[in-house]
Amino acid sequence: MKFLLYLLTSLFLAFSFPLKADLLSATLAYNTGKYQQAFTEFQRLAKLGNKDAIYNIGVMYLYGQGIKKNLSEAHAWFSLAADYGLDDARSAARLIEQEITTEEERSLFTLSLTKLNQEFGYEQYRNTLLPSFNEKQYQQTNSLPPLRIHKVDAKYPTEAYKKGIEGWVWLEFDVDESGAVKDVDIIDAFPNKTFNRAIYNAVRRWRYAPYTINGKVKSYGSRSLLYHFTTFKGKRYQASFSKQKKNYQKKINQLIEGAEQGNAIVQYYIANWLVAEEHNATRLLRSHWQQATAGSDLLLASAINGYPNSQYRLGTNLLRGEYTQTDRKKGINWILNAAQSGFSYAQYRLARELLNKNFIDYDVEKAKRWLITAAKQKHFRAIRDLVNLEIEQGNYQSAANYLQQALLLNDDHPDLLLAQAKIQQNKGQHKQAKKSVLEAIEQAQQRNWFDKHLLKYLESLIKLNSSND
Repeated sequence: MKFLLYLLTSLFLAFSFPLKADLLSATLAYNTGKYQQAFTEFQRLAKLGNKDAIYNIGVMYLYGQGIKKNLSEAHAWFSLAADYGLDDARSAARLIEQEITTEEERSLFTLSLTKLNQEFGYEQYRNTLLPSFNEKQYQQTNSLPPLRIHKVDAKYPTEAYKKGIEGWVWLEFDVDESGAVKDVDIIDAFPNKTFNRAIYNAVRRWRYAPYTINGKVKSYGSRSLLYHFTTFKGKRYQASFSKQKKNYQKKINQLIEGAEQGNAIVQYYIANWLVAEEHNATRLLRSHWQQATAGSDLLLASAINGYPNSQYRLGTNLLRGEYTQTDRKKGINWILNAAQSGFSYAQYRLARELLNKNFIDYDVEKAKRWLITAAKQKHFRAIRDLVNLEIEQGNYQSAANYLQQALLLNDDHPDLLLAQAKIQQNKGQHKQAKKSVLEAIEQAQQRNWFDKHLLKYLESLIKLNSSND
């Protein structure tokens, strides 16, 4: 019971948190007469396929609120909202059509609608952003690669367990050529910092089956995981569930109202609970959101409402085919939206995707710009990759500058020590380069990371020094 109170209180704090622009904040701006702010926010949300925002822009054009009154524009926006499935919008468009008296006016209405459809139309949204959720995909998510061959369970923090506190941690990490986990990032957590250390210590010890293509070992690249901690008590909890549901129904109703009014943060937090299994919080929330795809539906709603965390998670789900049909184009588009909002993890992931030579959107220079943007927010993996990219392009001085930044964050990282060796070799500092790569090998072996590339580089360095002698 204490946990449920904690959960609901925390979500109410989220409910009252001001956003840059979600449907709720935009509606509040409209209701308080801040029409220009509301119009700007509604238009931003309309680009994400938010049908309520599209309808509201129609209303503002109809009455001249924050924008000059324009019946042809109002009709066009209402028609768009009708295409998204809003019956009220269809009725509004038909009422305006009754005001048309000339062929010139009819042509103007058609022109306005055609123009809007190119940028905000439903077909455009369906082709570029709308994911496909179904129960079969939702249930098969655990069968996705890579194959984990060794798992260490996260130790439940004693105090959190005693208090009945549940939570989740959203993390990302790389998997190297040997299947070892490296460079774990904590993206978000609830409650903040309660479970971070526990899952961080566990995931670093996980191992995956090596990934090979045509006999050549490859890296899996970046992985994303939402890990839940639960104090679920089986039959004992089931017996008291109906009582708890009754006691907290009023607060649950307020959360439901917040989600349905368009509070993106509430939608995001509830979505994260609904993709879990057998949690106290999940079971309580499932009393309202009962459909199997409810978690993904709310995540999409939050993404459409402009929340970058949700946009990024939805994008990575689309890339992996987790909870949804795999769609690289839509996944990249959602990640791009999150990246443009300043979300450093999305900026980094977008760069990584653009560096993948297997896809037509491969673009080194665009990737580099996104890495630089993420690096400015001290995203370690972005700085690490920038060092290596600059070395590949022969920009050793720039690589040295980024290396200095990276070493301040992690001064014994094997990849950075290897990069340091390459920079030293380029300067003719052969002894220092050998020392750096030997230290890189030692650090990699201590962590059980892939080290064959380090050994190969050391061998080439020794041969080079021998030939110079």
